[in-house]
Amino acid sequence: MRGETRKVQLTGGATLIVSLPKEWARRIALSPGDEVIVVTQPDDTLVVIPKKLGKRAGVVAELAINQPVAVEEVEKLFMTLYIGGAETIVVRFSPQAMGLRRQIKDFIRRRVVDMEIVEEASDRLVVQSMVSATELAVSDIAGKMMRLVGNMLGDLLAGLERDDVALLKDVIERDDEVDRLYWLMERQLKRAAMSRYVMLELKIDDPRDIVEFVIISKSIERMADHICRIAYVNQEEKVDMRVLSPILTNVAEFLKQAETLLVGESTPRKIAELQGEITAWSQRVRKEEVLSDPSTSIAKESAVRIGEYIGDIVESLGRIMLKDKTIVLGEVMPQQ
Repeated sequence: MRGETRKVQLTGGATLIVSLPKEWARRIALSPGDEVIVVTQPDDTLVVIPKKLGKRAGVVAELAINQPVAVEEVEKLFMTLYIGGAETIVVRFSPQAMGLRRQIKDFIRRRVVDMEIVEEASDRLVVQSMVSATELAVSDIAGKMMRLVGNMLGDLLAGLERDDVALLKDVIERDDEVDRLYWLMERQLKRAAMSRYVMLELKIDDPRDIVEFVIISKSIERMADHICRIAYVNQEEKVDMRVLSPILTNVAEFLKQAETLLVGESTPRKIAELQGEITAWSQRVRKEEVLSDPSTSIAKESAVRIGEYIGDIVESLGRIMLKDKTIVLGEVMPQQ
């Protein structure tokens, strides 16, 4: 095993202490009186995190555009740097590429949640993170995403029932906001994976939960896509609401219950019951007669998939909440 072996010593008659590696302390400029955070891990090991590491300057990234290219290519590269955790992104434009500056400005303002343009010139943009990590905990982001999708789902159902084209178009446009929060979630989770200090700031107690929040955020993002798909399909040919309405109504109720589990108190029994209910519902609906109407068939498949994504979210919530517990006849008993 890599590392240094150190003896635990007794001081003051009751306190156990261990010295810190000298080279490590020198490298991070740790001094007497500095504070460290000691975090117990799931396997009963300890992680020592100097508080000063959380105050280090953020990563500065640069994107140089030396020739005219498709704006979509620049947007993808910018999002790569953003999701990668850069706190400041400097976008430089050569004289030949200055025509892209306005489009990139518009993209940043429309699609990026927590960064703002703080400096601008004809040949550059300086974009900087304006929100601290503690204000954007991953559970809070997931909750906002679920509420957005819940509102989209409710308005989708209302728009289909009233044949309200304007409302359905508005639902489709709101998918951009879900995408913004999804990218923010990716950014925060990558930052958490790179730093235990950031992980604590984001209120992630266990590194294993990072994987579960990836699943949760991706499931919510896919739900929004399927909601938009139903709205798009209805524009081509009206769907049969006698088929779709009861499915979407059930899905909306499942989503409300899942959001309650995410942001409120939950028990193993509630998690298991909801997951079982969604699984049984999905199997039952999929066994129903296949429709001959193409638009209704496509819309029905998307509606069922939304429900199944909610089931994936509930399953991940179960793994977050129950991984260190033993379930006996519906009761939860901590492991000894």
